[in-house]
Amino acid sequence: MTGRYDRYIIDDPNLVRDLAHHDFSAVSGFSYPDPVYLDEDLCPEAKSWLDIVWVWDKTVPAELPGLHSHPFPEIVLLVGSNPRDLRDLGGEVSWGMGEGAEAERFTLTHTTAIYVPAGLSHGPLVYERVDRPMLNIVIGLKTGEYL
Repeated sequence: MTGRYDRYIIDDPNLVRDLAHHDFSAVSGFSYPDPVYLDEDLCPEAKSWLDIVWVWDKTVPAELPGLHSHPFPEIVLLVGSNPRDLRDLGGEVSWGMGEGAEAERFTLTHTTAIYVPAGLSHGPLVYERVDRPMLNIVIGLKTGEYL
């Protein structure tokens, strides 16, 4: 069936082998190099990108990625897999925002949504403890290509 809104339903998103911004090729403990990924190649009107990665163990190396920033805002979702308690992250994640004297670190143990304004330095993300698999979902809100 072909409908008016078919182009907005992406039931076969990309499986990424190369990410332009972060190289996780030597990292273990999560589902790279096959995260689910959606970008303008699949839906040109989206003007954004999305990647979804399962994390099942502390990653090696521990910091993913180091301190960095983007020219566009992004939303980072850390979601637990406990079907009886969605707020239970299933581990402990350390997250950094800002740099230098402005830097702050956060310890996350609940499902968390993080808004990162364009240009704000953030990272590293560290999976301090992984008791159960968790999802890391990142949405880049922007126009143009993935940077």
